[in-house]
Amino acid sequence: MNPQPVEARLGYVEGALVQIADRLNGIDRRFDTLERLIESRFALVEQRLGLVDHRLAGIDQRLLWLIGLIVSTWITTIFTIVFRH
Repeated sequence: MNPQPVEARLGYVEGALVQIADRLNGIDRRFDTLERLIESRFALVEQRLGLVDHRLAGIDQRLLWLIGLIVSTWITTIFTIVFRH
């Protein structure tokens, strides 16, 4: 058996393995970039949702005041009608 073809074959396999490793490293880098992009977008969405929650809390407070004002106006009107006669 000639040792030359075995060494050539091993060199070819090693070269192929290096190429595969390079491609996998490239894929890993792309996934890392994509993961960072997704995380930054989710952080932005969470920040915006926090702002919306803050705004809704203010609207809830105003709505409670409005409902209280309407109910007190109704009660005053009813008492005025009932006790006037």
